[in-house]
Amino acid sequence: MIQESGREGETGVHAVRRLAGKTVLVTGSTRGIGRTVAEWLAREGAGIVVSGREAGPVEEAVEATRALGVPSFGLTANLAQVDDAHRLAEEVLARVERLDILVNNAGMSIRGRFWEVTDAAWEEQVNVNYRSPFVLAQHAARHMIERGLRGRIVNVSTIGAHACHPDAAVYDSAKGAVEVMTRNMAYELAPHGISVNCVIPGAIAERPGAPERPERWDEARRNIPFGRVGRAEDIAAVVRFFCLPETEFTTGQSLLVDGGHSSYLHE
Repeated sequence: MIQESGREGETGVHAVRRLAGKTVLVTGSTRGIGRTVAEWLAREGAGIVVSGREAGPVEEAVEATRALGVPSFGLTANLAQVDDAHRLAEEVLARVERLDILVNNAGMSIRGRFWEVTDAAWEEQVNVNYRSPFVLAQHAARHMIERGLRGRIVNVSTIGAHACHPDAAVYDSAKGAVEVMTRNMAYELAPHGISVNCVIPGAIAERPGAPERPERWDEARRNIPFGRVGRAEDIAAVVRFFCLPETEFTTGQSLLVDGGHSSYLHE
């Protein structure tokens, strides 16, 4: 568990803390889905390691998770640089007694027609979305195996790996690789009691409180049978499910959370 002290007894602390004593690293956890995931797991009692590119947002997210009554600290990392992924993992493991859960949430996309994608843009997207999650999972897996931890790794893909986004061939391909990676890692780690799963977000609107951009979601909403776009909380609920003690037998799965979007043939 994280060795820094948290603030207990504050408003918002979850009544039943099913992840108490666990430590979680959530990448890309300064905003959006990652920030929401970190807060949901904190409400379950898990100590949180926040990760993001900029120091200011990282510290803000750390304070938010500490306010939920759990220990938390943050580290900056640019996961477009593979060396930074190694550094992040090494620094986390040097500062915690145990890392029980890794949530590979960080992701990014540079839109453009595939025949115009530069080598630099290809490398940045593949590193952030696939290679760095692979590296972080390597470090986490070795740590969990060495300490006999029945750990969890949760990866994040995209609906675009199943029904393509316009001008996002590299991003969608990298996320498709994440789903394949999830199955392989799950197979190799199951004998060690470590579960690996993946959540696949559909169209997810900005985090509540962010500037409203309803026009961005109007078309998506019309094509979603559930009648609304997704929320960060919809994804956080599935990540939490994969992390709970009673779901350890669920492994190698990729769960699409899209309100039925992928099941609807738009005419």
